[in-house]
Amino acid sequence: MDCYFFGTFNPPHLGHIKLAQAVRENFNFDKIIFMPAYYPPHKTTLNFSHRFNMLKLALNEDYLTVSDLEAHLEPPSYSYKTVNRLFAENGGKKINFIIGYDAFIDIEKWKNPDILKEKLTFIVLKRHSGVEEKDILALKNKGYDFKIAKTLDYFDVSSNEIREKIKKNEDTTGLIDEKVREYIDEYGLYL
Repeated sequence: MDCYFFGTFNPPHLGHIKLAQAVRENFNFDKIIFMPAYYPPHKTTLNFSHRFNMLKLALNEDYLTVSDLEAHLEPPSYSYKTVNRLFAENGGKKINFIIGYDAFIDIEKWKNPDILKEKLTFIVLKRHSGVEEKDILALKNKGYDFKIAKTLDYFDVSSNEIREKIKKNEDTTGLIDEKVREYIDEYGLYL
């Protein structure tokens, strides 16, 4: 059984990788498939090919893979479009989908949330976001299927923080994979 990890991954960092590894171990998934947004509707981001290439460099385990599916769908990259395709390819079985507390609490503000409710099992990551577990649990009453990952340790780093360090030419050792940093430097990204 697979689980999908959607995001911009701008750039992918060790927090993303460690989280994916922990989710796999805690929920016994065969694979975690990273799904970088091709053209996110609410964010300006680095072009898809750079983010996709960095993910390929960062994912060093057989059970961690990256998909370019969103590059083949009509932009903008709304999650429901990708979920519809994955659901069809999965024979109409629910898709496992990693999401943080902060994003999940706002799931009903996403485009076509009923499609997500019908076709996803959410793996909800408890993060230090100020969102209370009782508020997350209230979404069960609205028909959302989810499991809360309570015991995962978080490597607290953000892509935004890393972009700032790169812009200032600061050390990113221990934050992003060395091959990713070499790629960033080679192409002059985030300057």
